[in-house]
Amino acid sequence: MIGQSKGTILIVDDQASAREVMRGFLLNEGYKLAFAHDGPTGLAQAAQLNPDLILLDVMMPGMDGFEVCRQLRTDPQLADVLIIMITAKDDRQSRLEGLEAGADDFLGKPVDYAEFITRVRTMTRLNRHRRLRALELQLERDRTQAILDTLGEAVIVTDINGDIQYINPVTVALTGYSRNELLGRNWRLGQSRETIAKFDRRMLDRLLTGQTWYGEITITRKDGSTYEAALTVAPLFSSHRSATTAISSFVSVHRDITPLKQAERSKNEFVSNVSHELRTPLSVITLLSDNLDSLYNYLLDDKRRQMVRDIQKHAEVLNNLISDVLELSRIDSGRLPSKREVVDLAELACELVSEIQPLAQQSAHTLMVKANGTLPVLGHKAQLQQVVRNLLNNAIKYTSEGGYICCETQALSPSTVDQTWPEAMTLPTGRWVALKVTDNGIGIAREHLAHIFERFYRVKAEHKIRGTGLGLSICRDLIDLHQGRIAVASEPGRGSTFAIYLPLLAEPPHP
Repeated sequence: MIGQSKGTILIVDDQASAREVMRGFLLNEGYKLAFAHDGPTGLAQAAQLNPDLILLDVMMPGMDGFEVCRQLRTDPQLADVLIIMITAKDDRQSRLEGLEAGADDFLGKPVDYAEFITRVRTMTRLNRHRRLRALELQLERDRTQAILDTLGEAVIVTDINGDIQYINPVTVALTGYSRNELLGRNWRLGQSRETIAKFDRRMLDRLLTGQTWYGEITITRKDGSTYEAALTVAPLFSSHRSATTAISSFVSVHRDITPLKQAERSKNEFVSNVSHELRTPLSVITLLSDNLDSLYNYLLDDKRRQMVRDIQKHAEVLNNLISDVLELSRIDSGRLPSKREVVDLAELACELVSEIQPLAQQSAHTLMVKANGTLPVLGHKAQLQQVVRNLLNNAIKYTSEGGYICCETQALSPSTVDQTWPEAMTLPTGRWVALKVTDNGIGIAREHLAHIFERFYRVKAEHKIRGTGLGLSICRDLIDLHQGRIAVASEPGRGSTFAIYLPLLAEPPHP
């Protein structure tokens, strides 16, 4: 065993002969030995070596073994070091004093070799097991800590009263409170009185019976904003799990479900709006067709034709709504055609203005196009046509008879753009192809502009203008798919300008 240390033993004894005797006993046992001739030196050596075992003489001048033992036990780093006190006293009082000071075992002087070796071997073996177990526990704590620190949910551990003992980094990021602001505070911090009143009693009743509680609550961050959380709370038990009093603490896991709840509300709103928009034209079509069927022989031809035209008009509204909903479904599911080709946006604008010109003439609108040169972009032509056609149709619908509409294209960069192009100054550096549709129609109030591209959002205009509220949302989604931007500027009574910006294709790809 020589050369392979079983651990470190510190021998503290003021008598050199006693130190030599113990050194001789341990010489061939494989221990690393250290020596101190008095109490203060022993304390210094212990702090430096953190030994596995200390053999401590009781009767030493100055600081005796009892005092050394007491001071060792008050040091957090040395409190668990095993101590065998060696004493010439063999009375009960001395042993009691030694136990009170923190000694683990006793040996009498003169030291008996067999007893000495047996006690040392036993104590060092126990200490090795203890330290190995402590290391395993520390590794397990470190592993658990690493898992909690990297977990995507907020984790909070509280004592039985609900005061916070531990939080992971996600908790800090989610709540906005620092670690110091949360530790020691009650875990109900950030919960409204209504939430506490609603859940506390039921939660505690379940937890105190050893069960896990699940629920959803709204929590207020430090900055006053709120988030919705899916909450799981479970009791943590001490060693005596059978009794409810053995619950020592609680662990709760918070998952921010605000986006999911918002998506759920949006879906419900979407379904509700679609149902409403479908029901209106269907009801009109049903009513008109029933009247036409039952009163056909009593109606004049002009009245019949008018009813048929009304049915066709509402059927067109229904068809447009279904087409828009299907388009949104394809966008959301990623089923839109992804094949790209070189598209000249200036040429596309001229084609669409020519196509829509008859519709503009019906309302005596002046519809113009300003498109010079070639403006190549890489995109899906049909999708870009859909966007521009929608913007032109909206301009016609929301511009009074005799109004003015202009479709203009231009190559621009944020450093050279003028103020007539909405939000162009915020574009990233680079070259862009831009198209804007400007009208002098009824315009849009400022409070509506932030919502104009939301699904089913419609401005309650003074005029009763039919629409699904999906067109601009589809435009935004299609432009996003082309890595572009869409923007609007408007003023009530003075018209609107809608603009799209797409990356300029510097060099067309080779066929």
